[in-house]
Amino acid sequence: MMTHSAIENHRVVAGPTVRFESLLATLGITCEGEKSGSASSDFGLSQEAFTLVEAEGRLELRPPGEAENSGISAHFPPDRFVGKGSKSILVRAFGKKANVIFDLTAGLGGDAYRLARSGHQVFASERDSAIYALLISGWERDRELGNVDLEVSKRLEFSQEEGARVLDQIDQADIGVYLDPMYPRPRRHKALPKRELQVLRQLLGDDEDDAAVLLELARLRAARVVVKRPHRAPPLLPDVSFALSTKLVRLDVYVNPDLMQAASS
Repeated sequence: MMTHSAIENHRVVAGPTVRFESLLATLGITCEGEKSGSASSDFGLSQEAFTLVEAEGRLELRPPGEAENSGISAHFPPDRFVGKGSKSILVRAFGKKANVIFDLTAGLGGDAYRLARSGHQVFASERDSAIYALLISGWERDRELGNVDLEVSKRLEFSQEEGARVLDQIDQADIGVYLDPMYPRPRRHKALPKRELQVLRQLLGDDEDDAAVLLELARLRAARVVVKRPHRAPPLLPDVSFALSTKLVRLDVYVNPDLMQAASS
């Protein structure tokens, strides 16, 4: 997810928490209200702000007016009933030559985890403060619980950083870049999206314009760039090298021939 700090568009506050106060302070999100034994907050801001609360050892984000309802949080592995991912279209889209992948839109970390599980070295960055707080709290909690494979954890690193700054640091040929920008809900789509997507879209809005700029930069720096799109949506930019699809999503792949050749040599 790529919109800059959610605080710019929607206020985000943290309810009573002890475990993650240091993390939230680092991200510029202050805790408000009295500490209590309840995960739900009564600090008076739930009607006008997104709320971060601690629930079952990880942070949870609840939309305005829903402080008493369950929110969204990050969990690892994100798909316990799916195999190692070797046959997923995401893994196929990157192929074998992109040894290192930079996920510039980490979100709740699901796709980054799948890529690391398939054997890639993955550096996943998320620029939104509130979403990054969810991501790190879930990652730390599931590592504590032993839910994260040790070898996968060695191949996956999360950071809070702007995508353009990450691209400036790329200096090798065998690089892949992944973008999963937030996009508007399709007008003809009658079914509601799952809870996570609803809340993220409410918090961040869509960021297709920013994503297009980032894609332009990525195509110059990476051998292969993969962009997740809705199945029927137009490409973010023209000149797609090839695409892989399921019934719900499409992965547009942009290949830089010069860098691919350098990666093969």
